[in-house]
Amino acid sequence: MWWEIEVRFRSGIGVALLLVVCCIGPAQVAYSQQSCEINEVQRLFGQQPRPNATIAPLLKACMAAGSTDYRIYMFQGVMARDAGDRERAIGYLKKAHELDPAAANPMLELGFTLEEKHASEAAKVYDEILARDSDNRSALLGRARVYRSQNRLDDAHGIYARLVSTNAKDEEALNGLAWLSLANRDRAQGRKGFEYVLALDPNNEEAKAGLSKSDSVYRYVFDADSGFVTTASGTSWGLGGKALLGFTAFDTLELGEFHNTNELQTVSAIGVATLPSDDIRIGLHRLVPLFYSASLVYDYRGHTSLPTEHWIDASGALYITDYLRVFAGYRQAFGAFQWDGRLIRAGVSVSLSPSFEATVTMYDSAQAIFNNYQDIWSWVFDMTYYGPGNTLVAAGVGYSPTINNVDLHARAILPITDRFAFQFTTGYNSINLDLRATVGLRFTW
Repeated sequence: MWWEIEVRFRSGIGVALLLVVCCIGPAQVAYSQQSCEINEVQRLFGQQPRPNATIAPLLKACMAAGSTDYRIYMFQGVMARDAGDRERAIGYLKKAHELDPAAANPMLELGFTLEEKHASEAAKVYDEILARDSDNRSALLGRARVYRSQNRLDDAHGIYARLVSTNAKDEEALNGLAWLSLANRDRAQGRKGFEYVLALDPNNEEAKAGLSKSDSVYRYVFDADSGFVTTASGTSWGLGGKALLGFTAFDTLELGEFHNTNELQTVSAIGVATLPSDDIRIGLHRLVPLFYSASLVYDYRGHTSLPTEHWIDASGALYITDYLRVFAGYRQAFGAFQWDGRLIRAGVSVSLSPSFEATVTMYDSAQAIFNNYQDIWSWVFDMTYYGPGNTLVAAGVGYSPTINNVDLHARAILPITDRFAFQFTTGYNSINLDLRATVGLRFTW
């Protein structure tokens, strides 16, 4: 282990010690040495479970004695990190690095501690180590983890492949390659990689975790849905499907078609619309996890007795932090004067926990069909639950003061198997007694 290193002695320390002996006296030097039992701390640090209650006062005594051994601060940093206080740990580990800039261990611990919240700084630390020792395995693994956190998948793959070419049974590198397979939406290859690691080491916790997450990974989605809309002026039934085709790790093509039996006029939080007989969609979506997303969608809305309608919608989102996301979008409708209009939306999403997200969205709709482009402002609040196996349950409420409309809506995706799910949506708008719902099946592979 890294803490099983030998204590370094330098000529400078020997000179300083000689001066201390001459000026202070042998008895005081002996007392100072005894008051900092750093070698005993190092021995205890290697025990499992680690006796923190015994180690802490020993480290405190070393600091009180004014010792400049970098290990004091390195051990303090590791203990602070294990206790969940990463910022305090970073301070200790930076101090350890300052005391001995040539020592690799405090740098490795510092890089690892920085990874979660300060990936760019962690990369610089690992690069500094690799500039001195290009084959340092721990630094290479750390650098690969940073590349993965930055979605630089090809760069991470190059490092893992290099390590596996040196040692075909390098479990950490093999796990890294399996994680990359999942990131590239290759469930089969990812499972194969984790299963191989578990064949080498049945107790490998990282491989177990990766294998448990592999079932939620897919490249292709197909939704088959049926639905109805009912308003004060009638009812319409519908049937259609949508395919999502992931052609890179981050890019997805959307193709969809939905047919309605009756062209009803509807009003909701996003404005006025007339149900088309045939709604054909094609879209391109890019999602770089925890960084940004962007979409461009074209909607062909064909009518039997009305002019053809077209929608073009562009949207994007940006992660401010891992748990805070802001987003905005713009939709333009055209094809005939009665369809002319636009929809602007903007909002913010906050992750309250790994499973729950709260979202607030503002809509501003202005259409020729409604009072010659009068603005319809709407505010919508949603709560979303993300469960195991791609379970999703969302519900929300909206209000449009311009038209005094209350909008209630909900959506759920409930997996039946790892590749098959039941899904439904429902919504109600108080104006025009607008009630709608869809039910269907989702297939993933």
